[in-house]
This record gives sequence, C-alpha cells and structure tokens, in this order.
Amino acid sequence: MKLEKDQRTRVPAVLVTLTEDVLELEDLARSAGYDIVYEVIQKRGRPNPKTFVGKGKLAELEELLAARSVGAVLFNGELKPSQHFLLENRLKVECIDRVRLVLNIFSDRAFSREARLQVHRARLIYEIPLLREWIHNAKGGEHPGFLGAGEYETDAYYELIRRQLSRIDLELRKMEVDHHLRRQQRKRRGFSTVAIAGYTNAGKSTLLNALTREKALVEDRLFSTLSTTTGRLEGEGKQILLTDTIGFLDNLPHFLIESFKSTIDEVYSADLVLLLVDASDPPQELARKVETSRRVLFPEVNASDLIVVLNKRDLASDLPGSKAMVKDLIPAREVLAMSARTGQGMPDLVKAIISTFQYPVEMRFVIPHGEGVEPFLSWLHTNTEVVEVKYGEGVEVHLFCREKDHGRIVNQIVAFRGQAL
Repeated sequence: MKLEKDQRTRVPAVLVTLTEDVLELEDLARSAGYDIVYEVIQKRGRPNPKTFVGKGKLAELEELLAARSVGAVLFNGELKPSQHFLLENRLKVECIDRVRLVLNIFSDRAFSREARLQVHRARLIYEIPLLREWIHNAKGGEHPGFLGAGEYETDAYYELIRRQLSRIDLELRKMEVDHHLRRQQRKRRGFSTVAIAGYTNAGKSTLLNALTREKALVEDRLFSTLSTTTGRLEGEGKQILLTDTIGFLDNLPHFLIESFKSTIDEVYSADLVLLLVDASDPPQELARKVETSRRVLFPEVNASDLIVVLNKRDLASDLPGSKAMVKDLIPAREVLAMSARTGQGMPDLVKAIISTFQYPVEMRFVIPHGEGVEPFLSWLHTNTEVVEVKYGEGVEVHLFCREKDHGRIVNQIVAFRGQAL
C-alpha cells in the first residue's frame, strides 16, 4: 500500500548536469520522490557563474519546459543564491540543487525530535543566503518552494530565522549533554560500544538487525533513517551495544555536517567502529565512497579501533580486488567480508567484535593513597575489567586488561611507587 501511495505522489522532474556522472543524484531524486522524465547535459569544466549552464543551454531548457511542464528542475551541483534567483525567475518552476535535495530527503526521514531539529537547523542555514538574495533582487517577492511561498514579507523572515536558530541550538546543546551523560552511564555499567558507520545505503540497518533484536527500518533507498538506533549484541556474555548511525554522503557542506554533530559523535566516541562498505559497487564508485568515509572518520577515529566490513559479498564481482583496494585506501585493524542479508561471514565478524573487548592480561597490584589515584581508578573502571578494589593501607586492585593497555598501567603503577602482587 505504501509503495502505491509513493507512486501516486511522485513528482516529474528534469535533471540538469554538467557531467555524465549522475547515478548518485538520480538515486537521491528517487529517494526524494521525483521521477526524472528527461535529462539536460552540458559538458563543461565549471558552472556558468550566472546561469549554471550556458545561456544557449538555458534557452533550450526553457523551450523544453514550455513543451513539457514538470514539477521541479534538479541541478547536479550546488547553486549560488544569485544563480537560484535567476533560474527560478527564468524557468518559472522550483529549482533544486543537490544540497536542497538532500535536505528534502532528510525532512522526509526525520522522525525523532532531535532529527527534526537537526534538519530544521540545516534548512534554515541553507535558506539565509537565498533570503538575502531575494531581499536584494525581489524586494520581498515570492518564488516557488521558498519558505512557504510568501506567507510573510521576506525581510521579516530573516529575524525569524535568527530567533529559530538560537532556540534550536540551545535545545540541541541540551540533547548533546544528555547523550554524553548516557554514554558515560553505559561505560560505568560496563557496556562496550560499537558504532556501525558507512556510506548511505551500505546496509548498516540490515547489519544491526542481524546482530541484535532491533527492527531498524530497512529500505533500498538513500537515508532510510536519520536517528541512531542501538541494540545489544545477541548470544554473547559480554555487554556490547551496537549503534546504527547516519549514512555518509560525498560533498556535503560543513553546515549540514555540523547540524548532525551529536549523531556523528556516536561514531567518534565508540570503542569500536565498523565501517560498512558496499562490496557490490564498481571499483571507481567503491573507491569514492571509501575516500568520503575516510575523510569523515579520521583523525578522530584510531585505526586500531576500526574494522572495515565489506558487505554484500554475495553480490561482489571481485571480492579480492575490493579487499586490496580498501586496504590501500584506508588504515584499519582488519578488513572482513560478509553479507548481512545472507549471513555469510557473520561468525567471523562477531568473533572480531568479541575479541576487541576481551581482557586476556590479569594484573594484581597495590598503590599508595595519594593525588591522582582516584582518576587512575576511574580510568581503570572505564577501560579494563576490574574484578576487585580493596582500600587499606594502600589501594589493592585486581583486574583484567587488554594487551595494548598493559604497558600504560605498568607505567602508572611505577609512577605511584606501587608494586605487583
């Protein structure tokens, strides 16, 4: 029934591009509810500073629209405010660039209060320069699709936007504090965290559902969900939480990434990051998506805390070649191949996750009371498996730790003039 509804409400659109590389924009258009009825291609190295396409191609586009009207013109690129103003006045139809198209998709997928605020913030920031251009050129005139099409005078919108942004930023900051406190509480309760990251539509939600009892929304379209979903790893004694995060996308403006900072922070604060890569992508597409992911993840994520997971191995045409390419493009602890849909390779992935949080090194030691001891004990509770702490003439500790933390703990014991038991 939902599919039938989507088909009835799809909007016919024209795609205008300066390159033949339009597959991703076509996917975005479909996800946003547009049907591309025809494409206008003008090969040129950079957009025309005034009209995006050349004047001749713009005149051709006007003739095409006169012969066959559509609901929107989609531009494979980012329109400057002056270009946007000129194009909508010339074409008399809503003009949507790549950024606005993504914002439209985000608006449709924002179900939680936080996601709606994040999208609203990004949309307002996107609209400010457009508003200035229309104030300058149109003196308060209306145009298709712009902030409700003239319910208020445009000069009043600017002050409204500033007030809204202040309220949204304040509420998002409060939510960010809540997220931080929740992460700290999980660590105190002994939970380890794994973030599932990757390019949009790589299969993150499918993997989360396969590893946990969660029922995250799974659809074969970009940005099925914007909010994070967390579930517990099934069938294991360890307390491990996995979180599905927002998908990456190439060439997003900084303000859009900043609006979803609290969501991306779930990746940066995780103990382990699973970078999901679609192994069925052609080599050039796979390389582009991995490079985008690398820019988002580093330097905030340590390579030793990253596992690259080649998903959809059952659909891959050259799995060894894809593995080799990924290893060359991004540093990681290891590269695994699996299929979240069929379960191929899943046991190896679960084993890799579990091994991350095993503490094979046993330590017993005593350190004297003094300055810096309590922060050290707090660090131990967060990063090791503390069995027992006894307070007497000194502080006696029994724990299990990872090999990579052993040397650090020994150095700290020596600094406190403690001794092994």
